[in-house]
Amino acid sequence: MAWSGRAESRCTFTDDLAGFEAEPEQEWDCPHGALEDRERCPFHCRSEAIPDDVDVSEAFLDAIAGDPTASREDRKRAKQFIGATFDVLDLSNAVVDAADNHPVDLRGATINRLDCTDSEFGQRLDLRGTTVTGTATFDGTYHEIDARHATIAEAVFTGVTADRVDIRDAQLDTATFERAVLSEIDARDATIGTTTFDRASVTDAGFDRVTIDEGSFQHATLEMADFDEATFGTGDFYHATFDEADFRWADFGTARFYGATFSGGYFNETSYDEAVFERVEAERLYLPDVTLTDATFADAVVSMKLVVHDSVFVGTDFAGADIERLDATDAAVVGAEFADTTVADLQLDGATLASPQFEDSDIDRLRAPDVTCLGTVGLHDCAVGTVDLQPTAVGPDGVAFVSLTETTVEDGVFGQPNAGATVYDLKRTTLGTLRFEGDGTESVLDRVAFYRTRFAGFDFRDDDALDLEGANYCLHELDSALRDGLRAALAYPAALDDAVGALADGTDPAADEPATVVDLAAERARAGALDTDASTTFERLSAAMDGQIDAAAGEVTYLRAKNGANDIADNTAASEFFMSQLAYRRRCHSRRVRDSGASLRERARALARWGMNVFLFVTTGYGERASYTLAASAVLIAAYAGLYLAIAPDLFASVSQYGQLSLGSFIAFFLGGVGEVSDPTVSLLAQSEAFLGAFFVALYVFALTRSVSR
Repeated sequence: MAWSGRAESRCTFTDDLAGFEAEPEQEWDCPHGALEDRERCPFHCRSEAIPDDVDVSEAFLDAIAGDPTASREDRKRAKQFIGATFDVLDLSNAVVDAADNHPVDLRGATINRLDCTDSEFGQRLDLRGTTVTGTATFDGTYHEIDARHATIAEAVFTGVTADRVDIRDAQLDTATFERAVLSEIDARDATIGTTTFDRASVTDAGFDRVTIDEGSFQHATLEMADFDEATFGTGDFYHATFDEADFRWADFGTARFYGATFSGGYFNETSYDEAVFERVEAERLYLPDVTLTDATFADAVVSMKLVVHDSVFVGTDFAGADIERLDATDAAVVGAEFADTTVADLQLDGATLASPQFEDSDIDRLRAPDVTCLGTVGLHDCAVGTVDLQPTAVGPDGVAFVSLTETTVEDGVFGQPNAGATVYDLKRTTLGTLRFEGDGTESVLDRVAFYRTRFAGFDFRDDDALDLEGANYCLHELDSALRDGLRAALAYPAALDDAVGALADGTDPAADEPATVVDLAAERARAGALDTDASTTFERLSAAMDGQIDAAAGEVTYLRAKNGANDIADNTAASEFFMSQLAYRRRCHSRRVRDSGASLRERARALARWGMNVFLFVTTGYGERASYTLAASAVLIAAYAGLYLAIAPDLFASVSQYGQLSLGSFIAFFLGGVGEVSDPTVSLLAQSEAFLGAFFVALYVFALTRSVSR
C-alpha cells in the first residue's frame, strides 16, 4: 500500500464534537496519518485526491486493527473516523473483533455505499449522524449498531443478528429487517419511508413516536414492543406475534393485524382510517377511547378480555369472534355486526346502541344498564344466558325496537326508558325466567309483541309490569300510538348503512364526524322507505297495533303461552290462553271454509270442525267456563218451553206450566223419566230435551271439574 495509518505526517482534519450527543464542546483532530504528499488521510480526502493504489476499505480495516502495543487511548482514537467521506466502504466478510471494546467510530461520516455483507463486529459500530446516500448493507453479526440521527437512503438489515440496533431520530428512506434477529431495536422518533420486518425476531422493540409511511411486520415476532405515539401510513402486522405490544396514541392510516397474536395488546386512544383485527388471538386486548369505521374483528379470539370502553365503532364487523369478556362500557356501537359471535360476558353499561345486529351468536351474560337504544337492536337466532337491558334513552322519535327473533333468553330483565318506549319483538323467541320492567305507572304489555313465542319457565305472575289481567290476557296487541316511531326505528338500520357509507367515501359533508352519523341516520329514517324485511315486520306490528294477528300465528302463540303457563302451574293464565288458542283455531277453520282453492271435501271437513269449535265455545267456553254451560242450559230450557207453547198452545192454562214441563224434561234423566203428556209431539220433544239435559249436565260436570282442577 502507498499509505500507512502510522505515517509520520498526521491528517490535518478537525471537527467539533459538540454536535454529538453526550459529548462536551471540544475540537477533535484526526489520529490517522496523511497520504504521501497530501495533508489528509484517505478517509478525509476527496475521492479524486486518493491515489489509485490506495484501497480505502483495506486502509479502513488496517486502521481499526491498530497497533496492539499502543496505549488504550491511542487504540481508541485509531478507530475514530469522525466526519470521514467514503465513496464505497466495503467491509464485506470482515471480522472486526479487537481485544478492546472501543467502538468503530464513524460519527458524522458521509458514505455513498456501505457494504457490511457477512461481516462480524464484536464492538459497537457508531454511525451517529452518518449520511449514507446510497445503500447501507448490514448482513452479518453485530454487537451494536448505533445509527442515531443518521440519514440513510437504503438500509438493509436482512438476516442480520445483533444485540442492539439504535436508529433513534434517524431518517431512513427504506429499511429492510427481513429475518433479522435482534435482541433490541430502538427506533424512537425515527422517520422511515418504507420498512420491512417480515419474519424478523425482536426481543425488545422501541418505536415510540416513530413515523413510518409503509411498514410491514408480517410473521414477525416482537416480544416487547412499544409503538407509543407512532405514526403509520400503513402498518401491516399480518400474523405477527407479540408478547406485550403497546400502541397507545398511535396514528394509523391503515392498520392490518390480520392473524396477529398478543399476550397483551394496548391500543388506547389510537386512530385509524382503516383497521383490520381479523383473526387476531389475544389474552388481553385494549382499545379504549378509539374511533373505528368499517373495521373488522372477524374470527378474533380473545381469551381474557377485550376492552373498548368509551370507543366509537361505526360499521364494525365482529363475525365469528370468540371473546371471553367484551367491555364496551360507555362505547358507541353504531351499526356493528356480530354474526356467529361467542361472548361470555358482554358489558355495555352506558353504551349507545345504534342498530347493532347480533345473529347466530352465543352470549352468556349481556349487561346493558343505562344504555341508549337507537333504531333496531337485533338479536336473531342467538342464545343469551342472562340479560340486563335497561334503556334510559331511545330514538329516533322516542321509540326503539329490540328484535329477538328466534333467540333464546334464559334469565334477566328487559326494561323501559322513563321517556319514550322500547318495543320488544318476541317472534319465535324462547323466554326463560326473565322479567319485563317498566316505570311502574302503566303496563308494558302493549310494548311487547308476542308472536309464536315459546315459554320455558317464563312467569307472567312474577312481573306486575305486564298486567295480564288488566289486558284481559291478550298478548298480541301493541299500543297504536307507537306506529310512527316504530316505522322510523325499522327504517333506521338501512338509513344508518347509508350514512356510514357517506362517511366512508366522503360524499356527504354532514357525515364528516362519526358522532353525526346517528343524527343523519335519524333524519333519513323518518322519510326513508322500508326494505323488504323491515316492511314485512312493520306490517305484522301494524296488525298488532290494530289489535289483530294472523289466525294461524295467533293459535300457535296462545298454544305456546298455555303450555308455558301449565309448566309453571299458572292455571288462570293457562285457562285464558287455551280459550284464545281455540278461538284462533276457529278462525283457521273459517278461513279454510272460505278458501276457494280448497277441495269440497276439505271445505266440508273445515266447516264441521268450525261448527264443533263454536259448539264447545258456546256450551262450555272450551271446557274452561262452567258458567257457559249453565247459560246454555237456561237458553235450551227456554227454547223448548217456547217450542212446546207453539206446538200445543192449549195444553196448559199458563205459560209457567210450559216452563215447568221444559225444566222437568231437562232434568228427567235424574228423576227417572218424563211425565206423561197427552200431546204425542210434545211428548217426543220432551224426550229429546231429556237426552240433551243429560248431555248438558255431563258438560257442566266436565267444565266444573276442569275449572276446579286448575
